Amino acid sequence: MNYLVGLFPKVLAVAWLGISNSLPAFDGDALVSMFRTACAQCHGAGGTVHADVDLVKLSSSGDLGTRPELVRKLVRVLDGGVMPPSGGPQILPEERELAVGHLKAMLPEPAGGSDRIPRTPVRRMNRFQYANAVQDLFGLGVEVFALPERMLRDYGYFRPETGKMPAELKAGSRPLGKSQLIGKRLAGVTPFPQDLRAEHGFDNRADHLSLSPLLLESFLKLSSAIVDSPDFHEETSAAWERFFGPPADGGDLRDALEEGLRGFLTLAFRRPVDERTLSRYATFALERINSGQPYADGMKAAVSAALASPRFLYLYDSSRKAGGNGQLDDFALASRLSFFLWGSIPDRQLLDLAAATASPPSGCSLSASCLPYPTASGSPTSTSQNSAPACT
Repeated sequence: MNYLVGLFPKVLAVAWLGISNSLPAFDGDALVSMFRTACAQCHGAGGTVHADVDLVKLSSSGDLGTRPELVRKLVRVLDGGVMPPSGGPQILPEERELAVGHLKAMLPEPAGGSDRIPRTPVRRMNRFQYANAVQDLFGLGVEVFALPERMLRDYGYFRPETGKMPAELKAGSRPLGKSQLIGKRLAGVTPFPQDLRAEHGFDNRADHLSLSPLLLESFLKLSSAIVDSPDFHEETSAAWERFFGPPADGGDLRDALEEGLRGFLTLAFRRPVDERTLSRYATFALERINSGQPYADGMKAAVSAALASPRFLYLYDSSRKAGGNGQLDDFALASRLSFFLWGSIPDRQLLDLAAATASPPSGCSLSASCLPYPTASGSPTSTSQNSAPACT
């Protein structure tokens, strides 16, 4: 009896070894061979390609390594037992398990253990974000245009600088009616350009919001109407002196233009501006001033052009690495945070942090303490009535 007890583990081990040896040695070549045997009938053979998956073109498993979306799709249908369908060549359960494991090993590491970032579509600002960004850029004490979607009535309860919420608060919903006309806003500003209806009747699909020449012209008219409004002046804009004030007597005109535009473009584009771009905007403003226009009007022309630039209108990610597959750079992360949290450009604290840890691109110069970072309306440091911080 004791002999049998001692023999049982050995018999079990030999039996398991026999089972293991009966399974195929699974590697990349075996995986491709399995696809051609069991899957090619519907996915590539004879020109038949279902679900846009052509497995006949796979010459080795290395081809799958460059197509993670296809690998995920294969894992999903194999692991769920969806494919191959009944009535055709089948895969043994043991082969299926080994194939799924091999495919999963090809997938990139999870976000927590990888420097890859999920792709987000390039998307254009909506009118809520646009109005907030323009207010924060110029430190405006008035609305840009009426926003029916801005429903919350301010009773002064939101005081982020205190670091805490009050024990009691009072908030209300502003009715959609004449109260929308009570608030002060810029006179003569044209409506925010309207997009044509896209698929299924929506006009807010990120991948459908292109910028045609006609729409670009509409955005340029809007930005021109903002800076040319009779209500846009030193009393309504806290940043007026910084951006539109002429240089002191004897001061170099181009140097003054570049100083003001460097700060503005860095804010508008949400990252340091390169010297070539800065020079183009400064030359554009200087030509108008040399033609007899006042200094403020020359700056307004350059500023309105920047507000119609895709660099301002579009929200997009940029990577630390070439190819866009690395971590977000610090300025892209600052923009993601600000537009998610308060629907506007990054405030001074976010941009200071980004500038402190980022290396400016070639051709850029950046001094965080000398940039007139605004405080975003609704941001944790909201003081939109205050003047833009001076260079220190």
